[in-house]
Amino acid sequence: MANKVKLQEKNEPVIKPTIIQESTVSSGATQFRIYVGSYEHNLLCLSLILEKEKTPVFQPIFHFQAHSLSIKAIAAAKRYLVTGSNDEHIRIYDLQKRKELGTLLGHQGTITCLKFSSEGHKEGETATGTSGKWMLSGSEDGKVIIWRTKDWELFGTLKGHQGRVNDLAIHPSGRIAVSVGDDRTIRLWNLMTVKKAANLKIKNDWQKGECVRWSLNGDYFLVGLLTKVLIYNTSDAQIVKELSFKTPLMHLEVRQIDNTEYVVVGLGSGVLEFYKLTDLIGKEDIVEPAFKLHGHTKRVKDFKFFETNGQLYLVSISSDGSIVVWDMAIKDQVAVYTTGERLNCLEVTDETVEKAETMKRRRDELDEAEASASESENEDTEELKRIMMNDRRKKKKKGKKKVEKISVELE
Repeated sequence: MANKVKLQEKNEPVIKPTIIQESTVSSGATQFRIYVGSYEHNLLCLSLILEKEKTPVFQPIFHFQAHSLSIKAIAAAKRYLVTGSNDEHIRIYDLQKRKELGTLLGHQGTITCLKFSSEGHKEGETATGTSGKWMLSGSEDGKVIIWRTKDWELFGTLKGHQGRVNDLAIHPSGRIAVSVGDDRTIRLWNLMTVKKAANLKIKNDWQKGECVRWSLNGDYFLVGLLTKVLIYNTSDAQIVKELSFKTPLMHLEVRQIDNTEYVVVGLGSGVLEFYKLTDLIGKEDIVEPAFKLHGHTKRVKDFKFFETNGQLYLVSISSDGSIVVWDMAIKDQVAVYTTGERLNCLEVTDETVEKAETMKRRRDELDEAEASASESENEDTEELKRIMMNDRRKKKKKGKKKVEKISVELE
């Protein structure tokens, strides 16, 4: 059936769980999970423990080859983590059990972007702050597919782009989505009717559209091109501001910091720049960043904000292989981890997404499975030994018969 999700079931565990003992983390510490996908096809998960006046601790949770080609997109909501790759597959993982659930096969091209819906939540919130009722996937095949996460059914397909879909974003209401593609168009979609709502053509000074985001209240949407950001008014789809850069724009996010809404960009120079949205939609022609963060030697490929216990952190990754964690209260880096891989995409979740009780049960299941496999292997080995012994006996009997026959003929 064409409208059914093509889900390949996979019951084998991704990796044997490593339980982090609760006693190793003090009550005053901050702890969260960082997930990165790399050009080397690998998915890496780290648990970061931050505690005042102590060295940050990165605890590796799992690290394995998740796809046959480079991982291009990653997203999380509730208990699910999804990854998309050049191999055209979207893999689904249950973070609570640390188990792969299956593969979505709805696209015929590289998976370029994955986004969960966030009904009732602000754009840019972390996985634990999103409802995740729907997931949208964009691809090189020009399609945007809507997946229902309750049962991972294919709910609808949005067709219109005549080429690669580079990025998409869902309105805070969950009713509208915006996407940007290689066909020089920005498309608005009605997610309720699964139909096209508007088509905007960029005619003058076209540059490749890399990313798109909504403002926190949805009154504006921002489109990141190669070296500029275009800010559109949602009500009339008119450009209200154009922000240019000297180096390539790699990633774009919108976030509230200290009660101020910022447009944050990651650049090819390795710098993160923060612009006040109120300044950008004002009448000034030239707007300078409110502040900058320098922490990478090469281009910033992705970054995410994470808020916990009233503290706001920013996690950024680069093609130089480094993961940098910033404390936005002091606007300085507090932890750095070097992976040795070319990182491409990033997601951050709360540590509580994985429950210790569930993981203990999962570990017991794996131990039983390993014991059963070992038992089966021993049985197979014994059976092989019996077969080999029988073969040897038969060969000896045949040899004796031949010798007797020869001796008779000689007589």
